[in-house]
Amino acid sequence: MDKMFRREILEAIGHGVVFTDPAEKITYANRYFCEITGYDESEVLGRTCRFLQGPETAGETKWRIRQALDARTQFDGDVLNYRKNGDAFWNSMSITPQFGDDGDLIGYVGITRDVTESKARQLRNEELEQQFRLIFQKIQAGIVVHSPEGDVEMINLQACRLLGLSHDEDAALGEFEELTLMLEDGTTLAKEDYPARQVAATGEFKRGLIVALAQDGLKDVRWLSCSAFPICNDAGEVTVIVSSVTDITHALEQQFAAQRDRERFELASRAAKSMIFDWNLVTGALWTNQNFERIFGTQPPAEMNLDNVAQFVLEAERETTHGQLLEAFEQGSERLEGEFRFARPRGGVGIAHAEFMIHYNDEKPVRIVGAIRDLTELRRKEQRLETSEERLRIVAELSSDMLWELDPRTDLLWRASEGVERLGLDPSLAPYSGGVWHNTILPEDRREVIASFCEAIEGKADRWRAEYRIERADGSHLLVEDRAAIIRSKDGTAIRVVGAVRDITESRRLEDILRENQSLEALGQLTGGVAHDFNNMLMIIMGNAETLAEDLASPSDRERLELIHSAARNGAELTSRLLSFARQQPLAPQRIDIAEQMAQAARLIRHALPDQVELTVDVEGQTLYAEVDPSQLDNALVNLALNARDAMPKGGSLSLEARPYRVEAGLLDSVLDPGDYIRIAMVDTGAGIAPEIAPRVFEPFFTTKPIGDGTGLGLSMVYGFAKQSGGYALVESSPGKGTTVSIFLPQAAGGRPVPRSNDASPRMGRQDATILLVEDDTQVRDYVEWILNAEGYSVLSASDGREALEILEQHTEIRLMCTDVVMPGRMDGIELTREAQRRLPGLKVLVISGYASEASLREALDWSDTAWLPKPFTRRDLAGALAQMERS
Repeated sequence: MDKMFRREILEAIGHGVVFTDPAEKITYANRYFCEITGYDESEVLGRTCRFLQGPETAGETKWRIRQALDARTQFDGDVLNYRKNGDAFWNSMSITPQFGDDGDLIGYVGITRDVTESKARQLRNEELEQQFRLIFQKIQAGIVVHSPEGDVEMINLQACRLLGLSHDEDAALGEFEELTLMLEDGTTLAKEDYPARQVAATGEFKRGLIVALAQDGLKDVRWLSCSAFPICNDAGEVTVIVSSVTDITHALEQQFAAQRDRERFELASRAAKSMIFDWNLVTGALWTNQNFERIFGTQPPAEMNLDNVAQFVLEAERETTHGQLLEAFEQGSERLEGEFRFARPRGGVGIAHAEFMIHYNDEKPVRIVGAIRDLTELRRKEQRLETSEERLRIVAELSSDMLWELDPRTDLLWRASEGVERLGLDPSLAPYSGGVWHNTILPEDRREVIASFCEAIEGKADRWRAEYRIERADGSHLLVEDRAAIIRSKDGTAIRVVGAVRDITESRRLEDILRENQSLEALGQLTGGVAHDFNNMLMIIMGNAETLAEDLASPSDRERLELIHSAARNGAELTSRLLSFARQQPLAPQRIDIAEQMAQAARLIRHALPDQVELTVDVEGQTLYAEVDPSQLDNALVNLALNARDAMPKGGSLSLEARPYRVEAGLLDSVLDPGDYIRIAMVDTGAGIAPEIAPRVFEPFFTTKPIGDGTGLGLSMVYGFAKQSGGYALVESSPGKGTTVSIFLPQAAGGRPVPRSNDASPRMGRQDATILLVEDDTQVRDYVEWILNAEGYSVLSASDGREALEILEQHTEIRLMCTDVVMPGRMDGIELTREAQRRLPGLKVLVISGYASEASLREALDWSDTAWLPKPFTRRDLAGALAQMERS
């Protein structure tokens, strides 16, 4: 083939063709190459193809071409070149080295093709792909792309976040299959029911499946709305399935919140005292809650307009109210409120407050929504409140609190001046600082208080509390409670401390009294039980001593028996005091005039006082009544006087006072029920009581006197008598300042007191009568049975209530029963009395006991045919009591 023919072929080829020598200089360029580049052949010959490169030609491409040429290997690639006119074009280039028969390089053949249009499409597609990827990852909706079979192929970042998957797409694709989703009913969603799987199976759109994500690491349940739809080709075949995942947790919460708000509004509307209304100004439709009728006394009208709305306002104010409403419309006011008067349904004038919102459409009012509240009662209360505000202000001024504020950075302390005065501090110390305040704290407490305060300031605490003693300006001491709130900056530094100091001296004293009261209560239960057993033993001793005295003729023997009897009587007096302290000594209360009773007690007291002790009695001429056991009251006052006498060995004054006393709120409100009491006070000028001894003065057997000079039961008897009488006993004393012992007794209703009974001694002896004796203690039962036999009674004995009832069933002729109160088993003497008298009406019962609940014993004594004889008793006491019962 000749050269001409080959050239014609090269010229006809639809691609650019160039030949170069080994130095890469062009030796031939065909017509198409020239058309592509815009150069003539003569302009390119002798030049390298690099002249087509320009500023935008990729350096990497240049490097690849150079590498191929140096290695004498073929290069294929797209190169950005420039035409002669400067236009850029994409050149699809293939450079192939040519070798001679000897293997030496003889040149290069370059094939070029203008691919600018296809390259533009390629770049556009790549750009679109990039944009798709960017949008796919940035879109706020979670998107998952599936194969036609439903397998996951792509997942965006938002879907990873919503589903709790890794943010790396490759890792997320694997984790997707491990997801566990739950339906609204709590069941697990099967994999085949996932929306994408459903679309793959049916080819139909799957919309809005609500599921909950149950995955470890999520603290709260996340609710998702999942949808899936198919993308089909022209033949209708599914090529891709796209799923969308949307977090609807907040929307559901808002939906639930809106539902709760609606429910709350409905409940509030029903419960509200205000009339809530919604008035459509266009249609006249009016909705109100149930309070319309309550306030205005009528049903709301079917339609409301600006004319008939005035009927609900007092006639004198209708024109003004109507004008205010029209003015609000003209000014475009969206909110209006005010008060108006109206005629109350049951007569009189009421006051109401209206507050509502006005809605407009094209500047015309179309709707009013609001509330009307009946203020009539509130205005009355405000009037009463105004009269009490001054009283409240005075109470606040009399409060024992002092407010303060401290800047820890400057140590500047502000304190309320009223509080300084109330606490009795030295006002000359102002202006205060933290250091100045610390100096008011007693040295014994100061270090601990400062340490705890500094620890709270320097730490992270936001509250601080301490109790300590402070010294007042007059030198006296107060126990205070100091509470404070610590305000900190963002970095935790304390910048303000706001607190209040409260005087708790009296409240702490009250707590001490309560603890003392509880201690005495427990001690009383113990001493009461001991006294009960001791009474039974004393009764046997006294009874046998009395019996032996009748049989012995020798005066010396009788004298020794009298010593036994006397010791037993002293023991009985001791148990009586123990029972009084334990509040188990049965009382015989009567309504008495306290002034008369105190005058009688004073006569007894004067005999016990030496001449150097002056006694005064003061009741301020008042008539005060109490329902108490008069003999026990006398005993209590005499005991107090004897204690006062011993506290004044060199003489002094003793005052017996009585005053009415009302318990409301204060020191005694926790130990006494609110009400009216009588305070009987024994005030002496003696040595006083040391603080460490004062809490124990009411304990039985506690005494500061030398051994043998006292039993330690005087004050305990006073305490027990006061408590059993519904009152309280209190000791106030300071060393060297004397002692005041107060007995608080409930006041009785007015009226003359009941005179004491002066019944003569009963007759002795009785024949032909059968008596039932019920006593669980064998020795006591034998002794009492002996007395009854000696007095001529026929005796039947029982050891408990059950046995006694059996005897009464067999011997219905029995008309007398003598029973103890405290017995074993479920039935005590009081219950036995009630049941026995129910079975045998007219049965007379003598209750014998020295230890019984005051309430239960008094209940029994209120019944007819029932009397009480305290243990220990003598033969004469028992015989006399039975004889008196037979006469009654």
